[in-house]
Amino acid sequence: MKQSLKTIDDTLQPIWAFMARLNCITLFVMRLYMADIFFKSGMLKVKSILNGQFDNVVYAFTQYHPIPFLPPNIAAILGTGGEIILPILLAAGFMGRLGAAGLLFMTCIIQFAVPSSYGIAHPQHYLWMMILAGLLFHGMGRISVDYWLAKWIRSK
Repeated sequence: MKQSLKTIDDTLQPIWAFMARLNCITLFVMRLYMADIFFKSGMLKVKSILNGQFDNVVYAFTQYHPIPFLPPNIAAILGTGGEIILPILLAAGFMGRLGAAGLLFMTCIIQFAVPSSYGIAHPQHYLWMMILAGLLFHGMGRISVDYWLAKWIRSK
C-alpha cells in the first residue's frame, strides 16, 4: 500500500511543482481583481469631489452606507482615500499586506458594521474577504515589489 501511494506521489510531483510555479500568477491576478473593484469605486467618488460634489459623497455615507462610528464627512474622506491608495498598494504589491488588511477591514465594515436595513451587505463580500485574507496571510508572491525589495534587503 505504501509503495502504491509513493508511486502516485512520485507521478504527481511534476504537476504539483508546475502548479507551485504558477502560484505567483494566481496571487497577481487575485491582487488585480480586488484592486480593480475598490479603485473603481474610489474613482467614482473622486470624480464627484473634483466636480464640486463632495456633498454627494457625504450624502452617500449618510444615507446609503453610513459607518456607525464615524461622522459622514470623515467617513467620506477616509473611505475615498482608502479606495484609492490601498488598491494601488495591493496591485503593485508594495506594502501589499497593508493594502490587503485595509481593504479587508473596509469589506468587513461594509458587511458587518453598516446596519442591515441599508441593504448593502452582499454574499459576494465573503469572497472578497477570503481573497483579501489569503493575500494578507500568504503574501503578494514573486510578482510584487515586496518580494523583490525583501530579496534585495536580505541579500546584503
